[in-house]
Amino acid sequence: MYPLLKINKKKISENTRAIIKRTKKLGVEVTAVTKCTGGNLEIAQAFLDGGATSIGDSRIKNLKNLAPLACEKWLIRVPMPSEVNHAVAYATLSLNSEIKTIRLLDQAAKAQGKTHGILYMLDLGDLREGLFIGDGNPAKAEIESLIAASFTKLEQDLAEIKTMENIHLRGIATNATCVGATIPTPQTFGAFFKVKAILEEKYQLPCEIVSGGNSSAYYLVDNETLPAEINNLRLGDVILFGRESAYYHCYDYLHQDAFILDVEILELQDKPTYPVGEIGRNAFGEIPAFEDQGIRRRAICGLGRQDTDTDHLFPLVSGLTIVGSSSDHLVIDVTDAETTYQVGDIISLRCDYVGALHAATSSYVDKIVINQ
Repeated sequence: MYPLLKINKKKISENTRAIIKRTKKLGVEVTAVTKCTGGNLEIAQAFLDGGATSIGDSRIKNLKNLAPLACEKWLIRVPMPSEVNHAVAYATLSLNSEIKTIRLLDQAAKAQGKTHGILYMLDLGDLREGLFIGDGNPAKAEIESLIAASFTKLEQDLAEIKTMENIHLRGIATNATCVGATIPTPQTFGAFFKVKAILEEKYQLPCEIVSGGNSSAYYLVDNETLPAEINNLRLGDVILFGRESAYYHCYDYLHQDAFILDVEILELQDKPTYPVGEIGRNAFGEIPAFEDQGIRRRAICGLGRQDTDTDHLFPLVSGLTIVGSSSDHLVIDVTDAETTYQVGDIISLRCDYVGALHAATSSYVDKIVINQ
């Protein structure tokens, strides 16, 4: 059935090995992130076969699906208080920033007869999750005051965590680029490493894991400027799509086309390129802009914004142009294509991270893992 998302296991395996070869040189272990595949078991195993030491996902449902794997499984989104029981059941370790939730995890772990690992999440300035500590550089007085309060809270939290019998604080973690679009540099980890020193020197808590971010930090691996204190990265985007997420640089030693979305043509007709009548808002409340290019050949395909983000799809065949989409339809200009299309033919589209993320988690898109 179409639309059909084809996930290329061979290319993902090759990407994993190429990346692990480079991270291993720097003493960095990789937690491979599976959320873009909807927690696909085959792809997760490909990550492990390629050298990843653990699997990370933001959804417990996906971690539950990955339960058969003999590896550590990380819940990489801060747990909701309502899901602590499942977090302990299906995750070896979770990222945390709220002492209330850590207390609940301790209770859940005790009830299940387990010890649950945590990484204490720190915000260096991207302003997503984590205790805000800044990047260690001088800031406005009000920000410095906030940072001082954060370090006070940090010490209170650490003192309490140390007394918990079923929580194992294994280290610290941070994130970048996801909300504030801040780019990690060797200089932005100053406060992060200060916390590492507090854990080890004041509280005598070994900082086993220092997780320095996601695929936006991979460029520091590639150019070998990643600070030596960092020994873990949580990577998904760069493994799956062959590009880092700070500058969107694609690497020639990685595949960028491991996710291909096939769509079926359900109508093929010549039409004007400028709408007839008064233009208002489209189905999504947007006021679109059009350029009159005369009569063009248009393929209407059975895929829409309910299935994926159509702005993140790219035709594999030259001469094709995506010109619009609604909730259920994708409009592709095929006038300049070398191929003569017919109704029922298939058009293949490369997905980037956003396109694949939505398609892989849509129940309306069929998925298949290929190995070629």
